Amino acid sequence: MPISTVLDATTRDLQLLDEEFTRCIRHRDPERLVELFYASDAQLQVPGRAPIFGRAAILAYFHQAFESGLIDLKLESNQYEAEHDLACAVGRYAKTVETHPGLLHTEEGKYTVVFRRQGDGHWRAIVDSFSSNS
Repeated sequence: MPISTVLDATTRDLQLLDEEFTRCIRHRDPERLVELFYASDAQLQVPGRAPIFGRAAILAYFHQAFESGLIDLKLESNQYEAEHDLACAVGRYAKTVETHPGLLHTEEGKYTVVFRRQGDGHWRAIVDSFSSNS
C-alpha cells in the first residue's frame, strides 16, 4: 500500500507560492511575482548589494534581472517551519541566465525566506535572502 503524506495548510500555501514564483519567472512577469510573493514592506537580500526594501525597489530589481538575461529559476524548498503568523522556507535554487544569445549559465545556490501572514490571510515574504554556492 502506498504511503501518503498529508501536508498542513501552511506548508501547502508556501509550496504554492514557490510554484507561482517559478511560473512568474518563466513567464517574465515581475509585476505579478512581486504582487503575489512580497509584502509591501519586504526586503530582498541579494549577494553583493545592499538590501532592497519595498515592492517598488524589488520590482525594479526583477525588471533589471530580466533585462540581464534571467530566463529560468528552479526552487526546491526542503524545510518549512511555521508558528502563528510567521513562517520560513529554506531550500536550494538553480537560476539560468542567457549571458549572450544562445549562451546559458546556470548558478546554484541556497535561500531562506521569512513569511508573515497578512491581514487578508495570505502569506507574503518579508525577508528573501539568497546566495550562490560558488
